[in-house]
Amino acid sequence: MSFLAQVQIYCFLMSYVVSLIGEAWILLRRQSTLARIVVLAFTLAGFFAHTVYLVTRSRSAGLPPLLSSQQDWLLVLAWIGALLYLVLLVLHRQLAHGLFMLPAILLLVAIAVFASQQVTGQLDQTDQLALRRLGMFHAASLVLGIAAVVGGTISGLMYLLHHQRLRQRSGWLQRLKLPSLENLTAVNRWMVVFSVPCLTIGLITGFILIFWTRNQGDVPPIRWTDPTIVTTLIIWIAMIAVLIRVLSSTHQTGKAVAQLSLLSGGFLMTTVAGLMILSGSGNLSTFHSGTPVKESPSAGLAPSDSAPEVPQ
Repeated sequence: MSFLAQVQIYCFLMSYVVSLIGEAWILLRRQSTLARIVVLAFTLAGFFAHTVYLVTRSRSAGLPPLLSSQQDWLLVLAWIGALLYLVLLVLHRQLAHGLFMLPAILLLVAIAVFASQQVTGQLDQTDQLALRRLGMFHAASLVLGIAAVVGGTISGLMYLLHHQRLRQRSGWLQRLKLPSLENLTAVNRWMVVFSVPCLTIGLITGFILIFWTRNQGDVPPIRWTDPTIVTTLIIWIAMIAVLIRVLSSTHQTGKAVAQLSLLSGGFLMTTVAGLMILSGSGNLSTFHSGTPVKESPSAGLAPSDSAPEVPQ
């Protein structure tokens, strides 16, 4: 089984690309059993390689994928999307979910290529099981919350296209097989409602981790001004605003909710992608990329007395 350790990101990335090409072929040409089999086969192959890669990385780092690095965290988010797409592909194979979900999955994997591979927050340097468990709960809450925001964005986009399709009786939109507007509205609302508690829990556990690590000598303290913390807080505030807007009016239309979800999802992807690409390239220091901003040295200490840098 040693050959499984040779699986790279590009293996499942290309598999998902082929699946997207197959979905586009079905849209532009016609429904084909062979094309559906090809899409399913390559998606399964990509999902298998995706899973193997995460397991291999986890064993190498000695940490769960959500805690091992920013790259693996993004790949877990993409893995959740791939799993959901596989379920929908089997249960609702006539609907064009792949044309919307696969680009999001590919975008997350592409961002992961440029994200940091260093261990998040030096959790590999601590033997405290409780600290790791809290870190796992923190990361899982955030990944579920962000997954819900991305899901709301995708369902919002599908809603707007379906709405336009009903108004425009000709063109390529008529070939799209989409869920009903009622189902898309329900999914969109639930995604917004689900995302806020998850992000809230992620923030609260993150604050607990900040206080906790300040009293630990084996883990570098987390700074309140860490770019990842600031970005997460901004995203949380934005989603709170969207939730209030959705729940404050009982007559809020599905189109308005879809537009709000699309805006919030676009904002999230822009901020998260920019943050992780910058930290992965070394142009931005953040605790979550394994390259924390160091505290100013105490008075009387020479620069050479500061902590040594973690080798790349």
